[in-house]
Amino acid sequence: MDEKSRLREMILSHWCLHRPQMVEDLRSSNRLEEAISEAEGRTADLLYELVSVRKMQYQEAWEQATREWAFLPTEIPR
Repeated sequence: MDEKSRLREMILSHWCLHRPQMVEDLRSSNRLEEAISEAEGRTADLLYELVSVRKMQYQEAWEQATREWAFLPTEIPR
């Protein structure tokens, strides 16, 4: 089993708490790991872009990148 990164664990924890239906839907279609990997990669890519290319302060870049790809808003119950 591959060791999970801290960001990967944070994404899963956040999604389980704030997006339980999405997590269940992804699990039932065997796409949860793929979705987490994609969110992790996109978050890391955006963070790199904001800090290294656009010279944004790290904390501000972290908040923007995670808000966009990793820490999605709480879902509205069906």
